[in-house]
Amino acid sequence: MNSNYFVWIEIEANKRTITNAACFEQAMEKCRAAGIDAVILSVKDTTGFVIYESEIAPHYAEYDEAFEKKDYLKECLETAHRKGLKFYASIDVFAEGNKRKPHEKMPGILRKDWQTYVYGIDEAKKPVIQPVSEKAVINTIGSIDDFGEIFVNPANEEVCSYELSLLNEIMQKYTIDGIVLDRVRYVGLSSDFGPVTKKKWEQQFKDVCSWPEDIYRIKEEKGKLQIEYGNFFGEFLNFRAKTITDFVKRVRKLVDSQDRRLEFLDYTGSWYPLYYHVGANWASKDYDAREYPFVDIQEYKKTGYAEQLDGLLSGFYYPHVTEQEAEEARQPAFWYSVEGAARLAGHVTQNAVTVVGSLFLEQYRENLEDMTRAIRMCFEKSHGCMLFDLSYLVDNDWWSYVSVNEQKGFFLEPLQENDLTELIQLWSECFPEEFQVSAEHLHRCTFLDEQFCPEASLCIRSREGQRLLGAILCKKSESLGKGQNSNAWITALLIKPEFQNRGLGTHLYLAAQKVLSEKPVGRIYAGQDYHNIFSGIPAPDEKKTAFFRKMGFQVNTEEHYDLTADLFGNDKIDRFDTSSFQEKFYAEVLKMEEKQELYRFLQEEFPGIWAESMEEYLENGGSPCEIIVLKELQNRKIAGFCKVHGNCDQNGELGPIGIARAVRGNHAGEYLLHQSLLHLRNLQCNHIRIDWTILKDFYGIFGFQPYRAYRGAVKEL
Repeated sequence: MNSNYFVWIEIEANKRTITNAACFEQAMEKCRAAGIDAVILSVKDTTGFVIYESEIAPHYAEYDEAFEKKDYLKECLETAHRKGLKFYASIDVFAEGNKRKPHEKMPGILRKDWQTYVYGIDEAKKPVIQPVSEKAVINTIGSIDDFGEIFVNPANEEVCSYELSLLNEIMQKYTIDGIVLDRVRYVGLSSDFGPVTKKKWEQQFKDVCSWPEDIYRIKEEKGKLQIEYGNFFGEFLNFRAKTITDFVKRVRKLVDSQDRRLEFLDYTGSWYPLYYHVGANWASKDYDAREYPFVDIQEYKKTGYAEQLDGLLSGFYYPHVTEQEAEEARQPAFWYSVEGAARLAGHVTQNAVTVVGSLFLEQYRENLEDMTRAIRMCFEKSHGCMLFDLSYLVDNDWWSYVSVNEQKGFFLEPLQENDLTELIQLWSECFPEEFQVSAEHLHRCTFLDEQFCPEASLCIRSREGQRLLGAILCKKSESLGKGQNSNAWITALLIKPEFQNRGLGTHLYLAAQKVLSEKPVGRIYAGQDYHNIFSGIPAPDEKKTAFFRKMGFQVNTEEHYDLTADLFGNDKIDRFDTSSFQEKFYAEVLKMEEKQELYRFLQEEFPGIWAESMEEYLENGGSPCEIIVLKELQNRKIAGFCKVHGNCDQNGELGPIGIARAVRGNHAGEYLLHQSLLHLRNLQCNHIRIDWTILKDFYGIFGFQPYRAYRGAVKEL
């Protein structure tokens, strides 16, 4: 994951926004403006109904007349991606109905045998095991839900297969960025005690365990329910945790089987010392759960599933922001605070997974400044922030309290030429040695370039100290004619390393894109500009390419390179046999009177950037001595060209090289390359660089090796 600033969109609370395309688009605009870079849309909630076209689950329109029978997932996904936001689909896994507002098509009602069975005592103080949907009231131990939702049994194979089929359907049909699971757990310590679970349990403990008394007993003392642990209480906790982890592993396998990379996230509460109640062990498999003295620690740690996830959304659902505030409020433990919850989650997961702090916005209604502080704490102490839920932002207009600018103290402003000194310093921190440039070169390729777009070239600064934390430099072509949009290029996008993964890059890019889209621009390239510094995404890795994909770019699957070689003492050049070529071709420096012939050749063979750049070079006083042409002996016509450049410091460059279609296939390109390298050697150039090529093998004939790598990327607006 990247900047990891999420907002959750629950179905019922946001139905006015989800069902109105204009409202949803406006909400996404506000998310983007606030620096939120990802949305999580619940597509199946605890009712069991879905808001997309499913061949498996019933549609929400059958449950709530506010919805039409249409594909809201598709609509919302397209809008979010169009706005440059990542999009995740979420399902409530082991909840399939609602007891307060039941419907015959709820899977948990339709298949009563799927329901979880809860254990408690009735009004007569007698132990009872019954399906969760039963109307008879029983008192239970350790339940975090009030049984309004109809949970289903994670130990039931039919249930698991059903939930997996829904996930597979969603991943197969929609170009989502990932899936998010919620309620991958039991309803509480009271479940599951039904016949399916009992049968599986008895396969291990039939002859030695009395069900459920040897798990635990419930007794009432002084009007309060008390739990009396049985001999197999620890084994029961391990059994349930393994059941949940086995399901999570199946989801991991399903995600990995898709034909494209998807992220797999899970939401859990952060209160790990109490989480054994619901049977989900979201810890690392290397974590010793000493909070649970009733389990065999070595066996229980085998059920840790943090390593199965790409990200854990951990509920820091506390009004107190700091540990000190929780202590002053006499809370039971340090982790009853946002700061403490982050510390606990990081400790339990052992940094095996990216933990994103998650906030329940309603908790800050009485003190909205604490909402801003809590968000800042999530970014400082975890790897991001998730806001639950969008409805609070829309209904209460709390956007300013969650804005990336407000909550981190940053602001955007146009990048100026007098920022160059700071920009070079930032550049030195952001890029490896092979991508460093001089201030003069950066100035020439940006501010002095006629295509430089100052309106879309922005920087982001800290409010305190006005430090330069990031910048984006953009260029734009002139209009391509009536009805045609211009092209634009991101010359560079850089964020100070210690401020990366906080949404600043997203904020900068989206602000620049907004300016460019109003020009209008039809296409944006990552690098590849005239007089470029980068010919694509530099030093591409999964993190960088994922960022550009998140912004809506199509990223090339293969890399291209800058190459380098030394010419002095290069025996590969000296051993190259030219005898067969000299019967058909010869190479020489371009004569000034031949430039019109060269222009015609380039327009016929290489129209576009090569033809334009060569003509621009010569018409602006460039030396023809830096263009080597290949000619056919028979008619002395130009059949190829190569642009070279030599410096007085023994450095040189080899530019584009091209051969006429009619003579390709005869290795004429190798001959022209050889002659061009000899020309550079005669100019006393030794260290030669070649920019922007995929032809490693072709240039490798003469010893060239990659020293910089890139990945091309383009976005259609």
